[in-house]
Order: sequence, then C-alpha cells, then structure tokens
Amino acid sequence: MNITLCTSSLCRNASSNLASPLGFSTATTLMIGGSIGIIPNIIIIAGIYLKSSLHKPTYYLIANLAASDIMLGIGTILNVILALIDYQIGISRKIHLLLCKIIVILPNTWSYTASIQTLVIISAERYQAIFRPTKVLTTRRVKWLCLIAWGISLIVSIPPAIDASIRRPKLRFCINNGKYTYWTTVINLVLFIFQFALPAVVMTVLYSLILRQLSRGSIVGQIESRKSKKLKRRTIYMLLITTFTFLALATPWALTLAIVAITGKITSQIISSTNNPTIRSIIRLSILMLPFTTLYNPVIYCIFNNQIRQLFIPTCKLFARSKYFAVLPVAQQDSNNMNNKDSTPVVLTAHSQSLSKQDTLATIP
Repeated sequence: MNITLCTSSLCRNASSNLASPLGFSTATTLMIGGSIGIIPNIIIIAGIYLKSSLHKPTYYLIANLAASDIMLGIGTILNVILALIDYQIGISRKIHLLLCKIIVILPNTWSYTASIQTLVIISAERYQAIFRPTKVLTTRRVKWLCLIAWGISLIVSIPPAIDASIRRPKLRFCINNGKYTYWTTVINLVLFIFQFALPAVVMTVLYSLILRQLSRGSIVGQIESRKSKKLKRRTIYMLLITTFTFLALATPWALTLAIVAITGKITSQIISSTNNPTIRSIIRLSILMLPFTTLYNPVIYCIFNNQIRQLFIPTCKLFARSKYFAVLPVAQQDSNNMNNKDSTPVVLTAHSQSLSKQDTLATIP
C-alpha cells in the first residue's frame, strides 16, 4: 500500500520519474521526524521564556528561529495526516485544495522566509555587538523586529499558496504549481533573489567582517576580559554555523526555484524532459533536505552554549525556573549536613563559627 506525499513546497507528479510513493513506514518516519524536530525547539522556546538569564536579544532571536522550525515540523506532520485521510476516506477537491494551501505550501514558505529574515537580523545584531558595542539593541526592539519579520514573511508566502494546486494521477497531493504561468516566474525569482541570494550575500559580508575583527583579538571601542572574549567568540561561531548550515540545506530549494523560472517548466516537466543528472539531483535534494532543517539548530546550540544545554538536562523537569537550578544543590547540601549533624556530634570553635557565617553569606544571591 503506497501513499504519495509531498515533503516540501515542491511536490511531484506521481507519474514522473521523480515520483516516490511513500508507504506507511515512510509516513511513520515523517511523523516521528516532525515530532523530533518540534520537541527540542519547544524546549528552547520554553526555556528562554522561563529562564531570566536568557532574556537577551540574541536568545529571543534564537527562540524566533525555533518557532519557525516548529511551524515546519507541524506542516510535515499535517501533510502526512492529510494524505492518510485522503487515502482512507477521501476528501473533496475544494476542501483538499484549501487544506493543501493552508497546511502545506503556506507553512513551508512562511517558516523558510521567517528563518532567513531572522538569520539576517542575527548577523546584523552580532555585527553591531562587535563594531558598535555602546549602541545596545534592546529586547523590546528585537521583539518588534521579530514581529516585522513574521509579517513580511506572511506577505511573501501568500502568492505561492494562492498559486498552489493538486493533481490526481492515483492519489491527490499538493504541488507548488499546477501549470506554468507568468506568475510562476515572478514568484520564483522574488523568492530566489530576495529570500535567498541577497540575504546570503549580506550575511556572508557581515560575518566576514566579524571574523576579521575577532582575528585581531580586540573589539572596537571596548576592553574585555579573556573570558568575555571567549564567550563572545563561541556565540558568534554558534550562530555562524547555524546560518551557513541553513543556507547549505536551502541551496537545492533555491536552485530549483531558479531552474523553474529559467526553463519555464514546473518540476515534474523538467524531470520528465531532461537527462541532466545534476538537475535531477538538485530537485530531489530540495525535497529530501527539508525535514533536516528542523533538527540541526538544537544540536548546534547544545554543543556551543552551556545555558541552552542545561535546558535539556532531565533533572530540569517541567521547565523549572532558573532560580531552582541554583537552590536545588544548596538544599541537598543542607539536607546532607543536617543528617550528618544528627548522626555525629560536632564541636564548633570560634574559628569554625566564623567560617560558618561566611559560608552562609556566600549562599545568599
């Protein structure tokens, strides 16, 4: 029993050579993959919200990236559910088309454009932190920037959703374009230039300047300790790897947009009419790489950032507030001391009493 699904905004004609009928095992894998991508990003958002030490501009931007990954993961899961429902009980064409536009094309495009704009904001924020450290980017301004990014992304995502269609060789499934039109060229070129090529150039230039400045061992207009410099370097390296990993995974998708715009054919027509293995591979990769974009960010954060890594420790159940993380070890130590006092007599000298007072003061935040 086979089910034809689309795993990205570029879906395929089942009669073409690119078609990949997916069985229940593959559908289950997509469900699990979507869930795995959602859960760690929820932990990141909840942890940043609950832990006061993470209430900083950079972490708010990281939370914004996590939100876009959650949207993509939900879209992947709903895509599987939609295909299963259509196969089992059938869905009318109008309802299917509406659901396809809302839960497949729109979330995928919206999440991507929100991610790319957030990454541009992050690179600009890091540039300002290195070259203009006296000009502080407030959390309020960051929240507004995130809101603007989501608003612009929604506007950009509406045309691809409107242009979406469905086909039914055997099963009805979502496709980005039912047929090639003038608007297909416009939409694809806009997405390629303004949502990939131009942001990639801007981020590459900004991070190149940042790395060049860091290689000199100093930050403009600021004298910092060695520890502070090390932490700032690790943060920049973390965000740099996050950015260029995203661009690497998005490159096949962007190239597919350019190929469709240049050739004047939709992906299924390109696959059926070309013998170029490179073009075939690019289109396949544009589909297969999409689920991986929800998984790598939490891994990179945990490698480079200890505070985010702490959010995933099993002892921090129910996303307890940060003050509990500091109180818990002290409470355990006091409990152990009480047990020791009950079992072993202790004679306090004047010197030990003085040390005890100092230890007590040291535990007060």
